Amino acid sequence: MNSIIDIKSHVAKGTGFHSFIGWSLLLILGPLVIIGTLLGTMGFALIGWLIAALLYYGRLKKTKARLMGSALKVSADQFPEIYSASTAIAQRLGIAEPEIFIVEDNQQNAFAIKHGSKSYVVLVDDIVYGAMATGNAGALYFVLAHELAHHALGHTGTLRSLITQHYKPLSRLDEFSCDAVAHAIVGDANAALDALTLLLIGPQLFARVNKEALKRQAAEVIANSYSKKAEHGLTHPLLLRRYSKITEIVHA
Repeated sequence: MNSIIDIKSHVAKGTGFHSFIGWSLLLILGPLVIIGTLLGTMGFALIGWLIAALLYYGRLKKTKARLMGSALKVSADQFPEIYSASTAIAQRLGIAEPEIFIVEDNQQNAFAIKHGSKSYVVLVDDIVYGAMATGNAGALYFVLAHELAHHALGHTGTLRSLITQHYKPLSRLDEFSCDAVAHAIVGDANAALDALTLLLIGPQLFARVNKEALKRQAAEVIANSYSKKAEHGLTHPLLLRRYSKITEIVHA
């Protein structure tokens, strides 16, 4: 992991179009909300905006305090393998390394968040344990690279996050983009597929998965015209659609 990669070349097809729609909706609806607020009592509106700004600043501080007080911070002497991997990945993405935290929860998950100018990646303990248990270190690198890619591609900015919370087609395309970036960084399709399989089935049953049968199931999902329709309202694509996208990249 040495050279900086061209992340823009891995952005999912259609992202530009849906970004335009998302930003257009924000630019149209945002001013309408502000105007509606200002049409009320001006004094109360200004007080409201001031209170909102103070609450936002307080939320930034509380978020950091909550992470520091309820999660394990990754560092050079705390899970050093994760720390060194995230440092190397951040360098390849050309970004400052975000702070990494591990939290305890009963799900396979990881997510990237940004508050103010500070970036974080939060890993749920099960995804860390599961990725290590696969025996393929690249699986954990893929998970980390996917989350750091969200920061590198600007997905975690305040306004961008607001758009994807409400405009789900763009959110789903962002996931495909980050998968493609993570695959380019790791350079190991099996690691990428192992990471997605882990999200699908969990660490306890991972070793018993018939990978050839899983590939056939993924192909059935792609062939099913209702698969995309089933994603309506979801922020993430169906996992086996993401799985198939990785195989498409490999065979492209």
